[in-house]
Amino acid sequence: MGLKNILGRLATTRCHVLIVETPGHASVRMAVEQDLVERGWVPALSPADADILCLCGEPAADLAGVLDRIWDELPSPRARTTVVAAADIDGALTACARELADPERQASQAGARNNDAGSPDSGDHGQMDDGDMDHGSMDHGGMDMPMPDGIALAGQGSDRDGLDLDELQVPLGPVLPAWPAGLVLRCTLQGDVVMSAQAEWLSTGPGAEATVADSRAVVVHQTDLASRLLRLAGSTDAAGRMERIRNQALASGSAAASHGPLTAELSRLKRSFLLRRSLRGVGRVGTDAPRPEAGTDVWDRLLGMVEAAVSAAAGVYQPPSRLSRQVDAALLADLAAGLELGTVRLIVASFDLSPVAALTAAAR
Repeated sequence: MGLKNILGRLATTRCHVLIVETPGHASVRMAVEQDLVERGWVPALSPADADILCLCGEPAADLAGVLDRIWDELPSPRARTTVVAAADIDGALTACARELADPERQASQAGARNNDAGSPDSGDHGQMDDGDMDHGSMDHGGMDMPMPDGIALAGQGSDRDGLDLDELQVPLGPVLPAWPAGLVLRCTLQGDVVMSAQAEWLSTGPGAEATVADSRAVVVHQTDLASRLLRLAGSTDAAGRMERIRNQALASGSAAASHGPLTAELSRLKRSFLLRRSLRGVGRVGTDAPRPEAGTDVWDRLLGMVEAAVSAAAGVYQPPSRLSRQVDAALLADLAAGLELGTVRLIVASFDLSPVAALTAAAR
């Protein structure tokens, strides 16, 4: 057996998978996460950390362009797949593992990548029309000149103390761990502080899941939200327990079996002094905000997720309601201003920005 084959086999023992959820395919994404646990594989935190790019659901055109750039950032060996139903996951990931271990396939792919990198048109200069550049109206203080990876050069702006500091236009999302599917938060940064933000949502691709409003769907959806928020807050053990409850509800025919574990988890969270202290007061929504979360902070919203799951497991639940994207965008922009990036991610994760049931026939 050659050295390449040995390295190929080693590369597939603990694959790192970058999971990208398209809007309306939460159940497929959760099924992929569960499959990774069973395989002993690891969710990747960034393209540079990934061996496999796994797209959950067919993307719309605006997300497809983003995915092509993300794919270019994955180091070799690499593989890519799209799954639209839970039944497809095992075969798709197994095929990716074979592709990673195939030295001829990887060599061919690397050769194609090198050819693209050396192409005269690879820098997208063909899209720049010198006739469209108005030098007379160019303001260097707010210049937004695209770099090859799509990030603008730094400009300058006044900080909260009136000093002129470098500022950078950086999008958060749509490919980011524990991030709402399809959300892009375009931030103006000074250092790691968000000076201003604007939220927008990518289009929903074909085959989006239909809402199923039953108690099991609510348990799955709320525990999924809670686990992602807990993981961002650094409470990995609690996040893992919440994910196991979610997976049990996904695999079970009833939500009732989740009631005991959820009740115990809620009690454990309420006793967590460090977690409460770190989340209390963060992202507080004004009492006059046109949202059901008015007057709450991240800690309140975390407890609210688990309490909603406990109630649903007991057979008491309220079907989710969808607010306008304009309301969501205005709220996120208001809360993000003046905060560090890590805090902004916590705040975003504390809201149910896609209040749809997460269970469909595809995941049963």
